[in-house]
Amino acid sequence: MPRAPAALFLALCAVSPKSLSAQGRGQLPSLGYPRAFFFRAAEAVGPRVQTGNYTYDRWDSTFSRLGGIMGKTLEEEVPGRSANIPFFTRFKQDHPDQLVLLHYNGNSRDPRDAGPEFFAGHWVYFTGCGLTKDLSDESDQSDLSIEDPTLFATNMGRYRDRNVDLAICALDDGGRPNWRVAEQLELVAVDVQKKTLRVKRGAFGTKPLAFAAGKAHVAPHATEGPWGKKSNLLWYYNFSTACPRDAKGRNCIDGLVEDFGNRFLPGGALAAYDGVEFDVMHHDFGPPRVGGHGLDLDADGQADWGYVDGVNTYGLGVIEFCRRLREKLGDGRVLQADGGNANSQRAMKWLNGIESEGWPHLSDWALNDWSGGMNRHRYWQQFAREPKFNYINHKYVTHGDEPGVEKQPEVPFATHRAVFAAAQCFDAVLTYSYPPPKEPGEDYSLWDELIQGVAKKPGWLGQPLAEAVNLAKWKPDLLKGEGTTMTPAFVTRWAGEDLEVVKDGKALKVAATAPGAQKLRFRLAGVPTAGADLTVFLRMRAEPLKGSTDVPRLAWVGLAPDQGLLIQPDPPTAGFCLRGKQEQPLDAGSGAGVVYFPARKVGDAIHAAYLCHPPWKGGVGYTFWERTVEVPQQGRLTFATCLSDKAETRSDGVTYKVLLKTADADYRPVFDEHLKEWRWLEHSVSLAHWAGKRVTLKFVTDCGPNDNATTDHSGWGDVRIVSDKPDFRVTEPIRHRTFVGPESFESSFYFRAVQTPTVDLAFDLEGARAVWIESLTAHAAPEALCREFEHGLVLCNPANHDCQLDLREIAPGQRFQRLQAQSKQDTQTNNGQPVGDEVTLGARDGLFLVRELQ
Repeated sequence: MPRAPAALFLALCAVSPKSLSAQGRGQLPSLGYPRAFFFRAAEAVGPRVQTGNYTYDRWDSTFSRLGGIMGKTLEEEVPGRSANIPFFTRFKQDHPDQLVLLHYNGNSRDPRDAGPEFFAGHWVYFTGCGLTKDLSDESDQSDLSIEDPTLFATNMGRYRDRNVDLAICALDDGGRPNWRVAEQLELVAVDVQKKTLRVKRGAFGTKPLAFAAGKAHVAPHATEGPWGKKSNLLWYYNFSTACPRDAKGRNCIDGLVEDFGNRFLPGGALAAYDGVEFDVMHHDFGPPRVGGHGLDLDADGQADWGYVDGVNTYGLGVIEFCRRLREKLGDGRVLQADGGNANSQRAMKWLNGIESEGWPHLSDWALNDWSGGMNRHRYWQQFAREPKFNYINHKYVTHGDEPGVEKQPEVPFATHRAVFAAAQCFDAVLTYSYPPPKEPGEDYSLWDELIQGVAKKPGWLGQPLAEAVNLAKWKPDLLKGEGTTMTPAFVTRWAGEDLEVVKDGKALKVAATAPGAQKLRFRLAGVPTAGADLTVFLRMRAEPLKGSTDVPRLAWVGLAPDQGLLIQPDPPTAGFCLRGKQEQPLDAGSGAGVVYFPARKVGDAIHAAYLCHPPWKGGVGYTFWERTVEVPQQGRLTFATCLSDKAETRSDGVTYKVLLKTADADYRPVFDEHLKEWRWLEHSVSLAHWAGKRVTLKFVTDCGPNDNATTDHSGWGDVRIVSDKPDFRVTEPIRHRTFVGPESFESSFYFRAVQTPTVDLAFDLEGARAVWIESLTAHAAPEALCREFEHGLVLCNPANHDCQLDLREIAPGQRFQRLQAQSKQDTQTNNGQPVGDEVTLGARDGLFLVRELQ
């Protein structure tokens, strides 16, 4: 079948009619807003057609009601999905004006699905260890004698029911792993005492090989999943530009472009498809870490986490893969990838857009990160490859009752509307895994807002008449223009360690002065407030990440924490101590650690926390962290403690201690308890004796009197200094993420629970290269939005309170009415009635209004 022209998917792409005409595509059919398609429900229902229990016509009548379908039709993650290809192809033939998109894991793959394009070095491994006894090539199952069997996990994976996959390879003359001489293995059992692994030989299409003691390297695969009870562990692709090459000189990128790209070319199984969305495609594996067990991407046997000389070779490799695939397939295909997380890929130059799986995030149905979600989509909308196609997969999940099992939380109609309305304001297409209740006779239901309720008109809003209006900008600037003119007094309010802050032309330039700096951290002090709502608009640009010319950096902007809030993203002073030894800085090789979690959930309670573990490698003892604070009048220390979910059966508990030191006295204990409960326990300690003094508090996690550190993962939650005085107020810290790149971009930051007359804004930028602040304004209002369309009006309110909106100001001279809801949805809000001059929009709610004919 001839390939459908790329222009067919412009019906779902956020470009104006004028720009369409400029590309010669303006005469093609164009679906109006809200633009929507069906997500993987089409894939899940589709296989029933193969059994004869469900006809193609019935399936087609369900999933042809919007703008297209997306689903898994290959075997990289879920076995058996290639059976979907014939009916997805037929759907495209029957509906050439609708999209057909592949959903494909962009991080990893079931090795059973990998072809000859891949060799052992194309996968990511953890650092391994040496073989200590010769291994023959004659057995189907063998015991490997190795240096460190604790590196190989059992009962792991999403459902805690798998053993890690592993490989063995020869060492070259320099003692580095040589993945061209390798064998894949399946782990059966681990014997820590004997230092052996029981393995199945010649796994995943390889043959048993002979290896000599001291001349072989055994390493566990880096895996994820399995994403389904009948699925398998998936192996991570080694996208690093330092990835080992096979005998033909090919790295992982070469193999994947050839293997995957050919499927879309004429004669390929997916030739009829419009494109692909790469699920969970990462930019990195987290920040680089020094020493210890970790990921080895350049195959030198040492942990590097994808960083070589400070450059993220993995992230650059992901971008190179996207470039190469775009080069192979041309601009006639939709190429997208996940973009919802801080570690998501950043291939804006080569991809048409992103998926946000859950908006703002999968577990954020309170819409706390409203601005972070806005910034993410606005940036991609401004800088993605034309034609732009970003979408929200509307869903939320929470933990189920078993490991790896998730469930769908109950969410009010208002939240769904708010997300749908926000999408219209930043030009996102909608799909959903959270359907509304079914109407009689429906196999899969449609949200009212997508089809004008009972009118059932997809694209009913038509085209936007203008960009969305951020109503907070209608309120006065609390900074009175200082952040746009950059007055000398305003410049002096910026501060940070080892920084240069100067006016550079019309902008404020912030640059690191310390050699080897990894981040930019600074504050703007004394931003005035006027009530609980504060929205900040910030225009920035910056030098790109090290090793690139155009890859944007992440930036977090938020309300700086009060000095009494001790759990912060900025790491505290921390260390560990072995029994009978001196305290020393943290060392990953000891097993000691202090890790920040912004929201650590245990049972029904959630706390910002430091998760700590006492040392256990080379000896036992305690781990500690500390901060220095000033104690207020009637001061009190409050905090929560908990252990891991395995502690109650495997740990003998942890001793929690709080020690206090002043300038004129050494540490003294103020709290000391031995606990082992797997739940957050609340504690309170009076500090009134030290009111007005500056003290250092040391928080100690000790393995306990039995010197047993087994599963001693322990948490310190929401540690803070408070006061019992009636007028004591603290504005809780919260921050939102955005991108900052070489080109100017305006971000917004909405804070909805301000308690103090002024706040400090805290900036935290990835990388230490210079950033320019071009403008900054602050407004005492929520980030409410509105957008006018040919046939309607969309409103949204992220505040925790009602908003009164005057339609005479928003759409002068126009009249609107509400949708008429289907019977199973929100018939109270969407009641079909006309609205007056003012509309009250509830907390965290959205509203779609129909324009009345004049």
